[in-house]
Amino acid sequence: MVERRARASGSPGSSRASRARWAGCLGGVLLAAASWGSGALPRLNVGVLWPGVATWSAKGGSPLLATVSVLAMAVLVIAWWRLRDADVTVRWWWVTIALWFAPLVAAMPLYSRDLYSYAAQGLLWDQGLSPYEHAVRELDSPWRGSTAPTWLDSTTPYGPVWLLLARAVAAVSGELWVALLLLRLLAVAGVVLMAWAVPDVARRLGWSPVRALWLGVAVPLVGAHFVGGAHNDALMVGAVLGGLALALRGRFAVACVVIALGAMVKVPAVIALPFVVILWARHLASVRTSGREATAYARWSEVVRAGALTALSAGVPMVLGGLLTGLGFSWLNPTGTPGKNEQWTSLPTSIGIAVGAVGHVLGHDDWREPAIAAARVIALVVLALLLVLVWLAALKPADPRGLRDEDGAEDGDEDGDQGTMAEARLRPVRGIAWAMLAVVVLSPVFLGWYYLWVLPFFAVSLGVLWQARLERPLAVVATVVCFATLPEGYSLGLTTTAVGVPLALVVLVLLLRRGLRTARRTDWRHLLDLDRPLVQHPGDRARSRIGDS
Repeated sequence: MVERRARASGSPGSSRASRARWAGCLGGVLLAAASWGSGALPRLNVGVLWPGVATWSAKGGSPLLATVSVLAMAVLVIAWWRLRDADVTVRWWWVTIALWFAPLVAAMPLYSRDLYSYAAQGLLWDQGLSPYEHAVRELDSPWRGSTAPTWLDSTTPYGPVWLLLARAVAAVSGELWVALLLLRLLAVAGVVLMAWAVPDVARRLGWSPVRALWLGVAVPLVGAHFVGGAHNDALMVGAVLGGLALALRGRFAVACVVIALGAMVKVPAVIALPFVVILWARHLASVRTSGREATAYARWSEVVRAGALTALSAGVPMVLGGLLTGLGFSWLNPTGTPGKNEQWTSLPTSIGIAVGAVGHVLGHDDWREPAIAAARVIALVVLALLLVLVWLAALKPADPRGLRDEDGAEDGDEDGDQGTMAEARLRPVRGIAWAMLAVVVLSPVFLGWYYLWVLPFFAVSLGVLWQARLERPLAVVATVVCFATLPEGYSLGLTTTAVGVPLALVVLVLLLRRGLRTARRTDWRHLLDLDRPLVQHPGDRARSRIGDS
């Protein structure tokens, strides 16, 4: 470690890393400064603020500063890519993340107006109106005028813990800007929790904490949406990662409570709980086998026991949250409001738009809305099935021959056995990543910060086997998403439908092809046998064909 730190501080490579660090810092400062003319200003613009060279637009905002914002984000992204293979330490990355993102604390809300709706919903409850039953339009305050039209007539989809925090902020904030700052600091707390948990979880899973930080926290998307946009998703993701860090320490009950608190900020956190069941069940299995960590699977009795303990540990705080706040449990069904957003960036919505386009050509303009609704329902059914299969795949062992083929070890090789053991610890956490990805791909709407539900969990669980396959594609998607929204919050998905829908259909075909290939390799006959892999090794499938013939 001493030698590595010496290289990080004195080698030519460290000079390049230092230049990239300070370039990213410059990008963060410029983005924060430009946000005061290009971000989501308290007074709504009357049109889209496109980048340009004019100092100010009659519609509101500065096109010139919008251009500066886009260029500043480009500088930040380039600096981030240049540090992909930097030989640095976790502490070095912590300092760099602070240098890059701290300036955004002083920025106007970026890439979204949600921060204004958070403040308005908190004030709504502070005035005695439940945000689950009343909309911001009923608010008796000038804060209402800064809220995006989407939220003026919509009830909140957020959980009671978040509403308690928003209400507390509204109660102590006499001015809107004070409320915005305090709410942003809550999001920053979520990022700080992520910055601690990501390397900790990665280290406990045997993966590089430095590479995990690069992909999962230092990515400019975190600065753009979790600090600049101050989305409460930062607290949700931080809570899940913190819960995983506790679970990997064996503190399962506390981990479930922490994840439940994250779910009471935003519901998708509950997706992690079934995978905590797997970690807990494998812990019970290791106790049964006198602490031998080589056990790659648990018995159903241990899974049921772990499931009951998880449900109790997470369910108690959720029930108390609903009862003590008097808000009830309507937050457990938050799907209504996001579904009003129709963009091709959501795969099921894109399919519905494509059907609507065919209908338009055939003279049936009324096809679009029912097609979108039907595609979304079908996607939710497919999602439910996928989540069960992903969970089973994480619960069952990996095929050790597949792992040895990947890392080059031979049958019976000690390295291969260690790879199997490491993969057994990685699988539940990686299962969360795949489950979150399924949710994001099949949800009725995709917004840029939703990708951060996925990225940190892949970042901590890639491992040697998947790093070469997935790290670069994940980073490329993160780069594209950084530029998918204008600084004031306008999504480019609204103006790129003609290009985006065909692209989404290509993605659909590729996903279906991959799904059919996986289905053919899935061992359906032994689906519930916990000592057998869910997906067979290709060699086993070939041998079974020969045997059948």
